[in-house]
Amino acid sequence: MTTMPERPERVRMAAWPAHLSDTLARQHLAGGWLRALPPVGVQILGAIASRCEMVRRTELGRVLPVEPVDGDRWAAPCWVDVPEDAEQVVTLDRYAAAYDRGPVRTCADLLDLLVAAGVLWVAEGTVDDTIGPVEPVPGVDEVFPVSNDERAEIASLRAMAADLG
Repeated sequence: MTTMPERPERVRMAAWPAHLSDTLARQHLAGGWLRALPPVGVQILGAIASRCEMVRRTELGRVLPVEPVDGDRWAAPCWVDVPEDAEQVVTLDRYAAAYDRGPVRTCADLLDLLVAAGVLWVAEGTVDDTIGPVEPVPGVDEVFPVSNDERAEIASLRAMAADLG
């Protein structure tokens, strides 16, 4: 059985103090993002958290650990090996379907899903999509329909993050 929880109110941040970067990183761990996303997604969240201010899409694209497609890193695949990561790919596609998004195959698809789910936000009217995080960072189970097994795994991650301080 899967559930799709209600969205709690989150604060859209344009700038934040350095100590909050660590808090955001812990929330990424506790929220299950490290298990739910391909490595490039973890890189996107981490790069934004450590920036301490909103970042332009082109700047963020420069740190993506992918080979550009026709000079565009956002067009590059977000998965290293789709067959090897098949279970995770299917899960992320299920999450995307909850927001009427297609399969998540490129870095742009992944960014679009993170924005649609309210994990990140894009400032309206900005040139080159200026992107920022929300606080507190929602957990995977707070923005996507997860199974009971996924919910239990995320609860375990929350407990581990709490033990880390």
